[in-house]
Amino acid sequence: MSAGDYWYLFILIPAAVLAVFVGGAVGIMKLQRMSNDAVSGAGRSQHVLRVGLPTTARVLDANDTGTRVDRIFIITRLRLQVDAAGAEPGFETSIDVPLSPVRLPQFAPGQIVKVKVDPATHHVAIDQPRR
Repeated sequence: MSAGDYWYLFILIPAAVLAVFVGGAVGIMKLQRMSNDAVSGAGRSQHVLRVGLPTTARVLDANDTGTRVDRIFIITRLRLQVDAAGAEPGFETSIDVPLSPVRLPQFAPGQIVKVKVDPATHHVAIDQPRR
């Protein structure tokens, strides 16, 4: 047997290495997305946006937490005075939200933002574009 009899190995081995590399890269990207969702509270926000009551809130304070999502979006801690929603009285709360630098002026102290409030837990989610 000569080296020419094993020509298919020159195709199979690089293809296998490439498949392992691509599979690992996809796995890393999925882990990063899960981590970003956990940091930004995406799961809770989606729930509140589905079941929450619409209202507005005044931004009392906005602080950069120093955390970034996808190297662009700034996790910002907003202190809000939430207006009454339905039978729920108004209240003050703080939430962390990922904001695009372009949208930061819309969340400056004194601005009114649209929110939804979960009547069962008083969790709040921003109900307007943030990215």
